[in-house]
Parts: sequence; C-alpha cells; structure tokens
Amino acid sequence: MPSLRGMLATASVKHKLLALFGCTLAGFCLVFAVDSLGSRYLERTQELERLSVTAAMEVLSMRRQEKNYFLRHDPASLAAVRRHQQAAATAVAAIGDLDPQRDEARETALRLLRKYLDGFLAMADTPEAPGVDAPAALFLERSQALDKLESASPILARGLTQLRSQEKRWLASGAPDSLTRLVSQATQLAVLARNQGEADAATTLAAYQEALQAYAGRLEDAGSQSAAFVAAARALEPMTEELRRHYEARRKAIDRDTDRITTAIQAGVIVLVALASWIVFRSVATPLAVLGRHARRVARGEETNLDPAAFTGEFRSLAEDIGRMEKHLVATILDLARKEREAAEEARRAREARKRAEDLSRVKSNFLSLVSHELKTPLTSMIGFAQVMKKRLERGGPLAEAAASRPDVAAECARFHDNLDIMLDEGRRLAGLIENVLELASLESGNAALNLGPVSVAEVIDRAVEPFLLPMSEKGLRFVRDVPQAMPPLRCDRDRIVYVLRHLFSNAVKFTDAGQVSCLVRLEDGMAVITVEDTGRGIPSEMREAVFEKFLQLGDNLTDKMPGLGIGLAASRAVIEYHGGRIRIAGEPGRGSRVTIAIPLAEAA
Repeated sequence: MPSLRGMLATASVKHKLLALFGCTLAGFCLVFAVDSLGSRYLERTQELERLSVTAAMEVLSMRRQEKNYFLRHDPASLAAVRRHQQAAATAVAAIGDLDPQRDEARETALRLLRKYLDGFLAMADTPEAPGVDAPAALFLERSQALDKLESASPILARGLTQLRSQEKRWLASGAPDSLTRLVSQATQLAVLARNQGEADAATTLAAYQEALQAYAGRLEDAGSQSAAFVAAARALEPMTEELRRHYEARRKAIDRDTDRITTAIQAGVIVLVALASWIVFRSVATPLAVLGRHARRVARGEETNLDPAAFTGEFRSLAEDIGRMEKHLVATILDLARKEREAAEEARRAREARKRAEDLSRVKSNFLSLVSHELKTPLTSMIGFAQVMKKRLERGGPLAEAAASRPDVAAECARFHDNLDIMLDEGRRLAGLIENVLELASLESGNAALNLGPVSVAEVIDRAVEPFLLPMSEKGLRFVRDVPQAMPPLRCDRDRIVYVLRHLFSNAVKFTDAGQVSCLVRLEDGMAVITVEDTGRGIPSEMREAVFEKFLQLGDNLTDKMPGLGIGLAASRAVIEYHGGRIRIAGEPGRGSRVTIAIPLAEAA
C-alpha cells in the first residue's frame, strides 16, 4: 500500500485542493450534525424541565388551595385542590412519556401525589369537617387582627410585614423550619412591643402565638386521621423541586457537553485544515519558487538546468512547457541577433548610399551652379549684341538704303530680323532656365537670403501675371482674379513670391488651350492661401508629388514635350517652404489643375 506521504507527493494540485475542500466541508457537516443532535436532546430536556416546573408550580398552588380549604371549608377550594393535583399528576405523567429512562424521583412524585389526594379527600370527608375547624378559625381571626395592628403601630410595621411573609411561606410549604422561624419572629415582635410600652400590641401578638401553636399542633398530630396526609404533603414539594433540579442539571449537562464536543470538532477541523493548507502551500510554493529562480536566471542570460522530472503533476507539464519556451526563446534571440546584424549591415550600406547620393547631389548642384554662372555671362552678352543688331536694322542706315534699291538685300535683312527675334526669345528663355537653376541651388544650399517684409497680395499677383496677360489674350483665355479687399499683407520676399507665381501662371497658360486661368485668395489659420487654377489638361493623381521633383516634365506624358528643364515647381516648393509655408497640387486629367500655396501673414508673424 502506498504511504500517505507518497500519495500527497504524487497528487496533483487540483486533487490536493479538492482534498482540502473535502476536509473543510466534512468538518462543517460534522459540526452541523453534532449541533443538530445536541439541539434535539436539548429541546427534549428543556421540555422535561418545563413539565417539572409546571408540576412544582401546580403543587404549590395545590398547597395554597389546601390551606384555604382548611381555613374556610368551601367547595371552591376543594375543587381547586383537585384541579391542581390533577394538573401536577398530568405533568409528571407527561415527563414519564417523554423521558424513556425510568426515574425514581418521577415515580415517587406520582406516588406522593396519589397519596396526598387520598389523604386530603379522607380529611375533607371526616365528621369534624361540617363546620369551620375551631383551631383554624381562631388562627384565621387572630391572623387578621395583625392587619389592624400593622396600621396602628408604625414601629412594628416592618416586623409585621416580615411576619406575614413568613406565615405565607409556612402555610405554602408546611415545613418545620418555616414554622420555627414564624414562631421566633412572633416572639421577637411581642418583646419589642412590651419594650416600647405598647401593651395592646403585645397582647395581640401573644394571642396570635397561642392560635398558631394550636393550629400547627392539629396539623402535626401523628395520631390523627391527617398524619399520612401531612407526611405526603410535606414530602411532595421537596420531591417536585428535586425533579425540577434534576432536569435542570441534565439540560445544563447536555448544553455543556454539546459545547465541548462542538469546540473539540471545530478545533480538530481547524488543525486539519491548517495542516492540509500547509501541505498544499508547500506543494505549490516550492515548485513555484524553483520555477521563479529559473525564470530569473533566464532573464539574466545565465545558463539553466531545468529538469521537468524533478516536478510532479501540473508543475511537470509547466516545467516542460517552460523548457520548450526557453528553447524557442533562445532560437528567437539568435534569429533576432542575426537579423540585427543584417539590419546593421543594411543601415551601413544605406548610410554609404545616402552619403554617395548627397555627394553626387552636391557635385551636381555645384556643377549646375558653375555651369549656370559660366553660361550666364556669355549669354547676357549674346542677348545684348542681338538687341543692338536688331535696333540697328530697325533704325535704318546703309543696309536700309541698300534694301530699298535691291530686293535681295531687303529679303536678307528681313531674314536677319526674324533670326534676331528667335535669338532673343531663346536667349531670354535660356536665361530664365539659368535663373531657375541658380535659385534652386541657392535654396538647397541654405545660402538664400530672404528680404522679408509686409507685401500686398494684390501687388504680388499683378506683378506675377503681367507677362502672361498677352499670351492669355492670344490663346483666348480669360483671367479671373479674386482678392478680398481687407486682405492683410504677407510676410515674404516680394521677388521670390513673384518668381513662384510666375511659374504657376506660366504652367497654367502653357497647359491650357481654352477656358480660363483663375487666381483666388482666402484666409485660413493665420495664412494667406493663394490658388492658381486652370481649365487645361490636368494632372494624373499618381503624379501630384512627382511634379515637384527636379528635371521632371509632364509634356511627354500628356502631349508633346514642353520647353524647359523641369525645375520650376521644384524651385517653387523650395521657395515656399523656405518661407515657412506649404504648396499642394490637385486636379484630374481633362479637368484642369489647381496649385495652392500658403504663405504666413505679417500680422500672424
């Protein structure tokens, strides 16, 4: 057979908790059973005690009615004696029915009650009973005289009250001790009355003593017919009182024994539950502590040696799960370390690539800036010489005179004039491209100096749109300008904002063949929002951010390639963001485009 310790060691935590619960439940059930059984015994004993008390009270009432009968010999007292005797006998008989144990005191009480009733009825039917008994009448008369004496003599009032109480106790019990105390009190009161000089009171008390002795002697006369009755009457009250004390003692014993048994069971249950709780605690806390130490070693990265075989029940399964989790965790850490090394290598490559891109961008910007500066000077000279040549052709001179006489010279001069117009247009366009490149390079390098100040919105728009009014008119486009009258001034560099708006108007005119070009202004969050909107070819949604890239043009995507380097919008965004604003573009193919710029107000700044 396996030992208890071995069973507890191999039992699961669930079974241990169930055993603990069973011990607790069994203890409570046992306490409840003992308490219920004790309550039933206690209730029965209380009922026996109540019946014994009832019997004792009925005996006392019977004795009082007995005294009344012997004083007055009236039929009512006789019937009352019979009634109380019957009630007392019924109570004692009920005790016998309720208590299965044979009790000598109960049997004696029943016998004395029958003997008392027989003796009482025999005395009640004696020839002396037709009239009032002479000793009893005399004692009644002189006892009543004491009532008058009590009101006439205040000095004796307290003693007379005690005398009357003692007389009632003697009449109720008939005990010799009560009679002796009654006679002693009457004698003491008579002596007190003589000492106080109250002769009448002393005489009355002496007469009371004589009547008392005569009446008591008649009741205690052993040779008379009432000797057996008196013996039964005197033994009846102590017997009923003994019966009452017997069941009272039994009730207290049952109550005491029940409390002791309940306390013992509760103490045993507490000890058993405490022991079971300690066993469960040890069986749970010890493996948890081991697993906790193992988890802390794993967290510190120390070497572990968890052995699932050292555990039992659920903790063995938990240890196996922890072992599998630890292996998975180690594999995950190794994988993360590998990925971290790969990510570090990728980051290093990305940094190198970014550095190369930044170097290339810087080289490209420097190259463009250098080339632009180198091109700007000769281009300016070329434009100047072309303007001079065009003016000389237009002013006249030898060529004009020769052209007037010779048609071939006139045709050649016309071709020269057209070629000069082309040279000037292309030169100005190329100069504008160089300006864009220089502006973008300046902004990207952070060397651009802004001449900030309050600028009127309407003035900036009018200066920016002025060069494009004639091309709009030539293409049949309508220009709409909406600027609020109370529009606050901007805080910006006037020339650079004009530069941005000219790019926006240039694109609007370039890509719009019919309809209108609008410029709308509104206030929003402390900034002036300027929108340039057209009814041209629009822009695909996927290209809305790409158009701000350098050297990107949408001409090939829409129709034919438009003239330019594709840096206008890139330079425009750089200018707007340099001012602390923002630029957005929207639109759909065939529905026009809408470019919105937001510039801080002077009052907001």
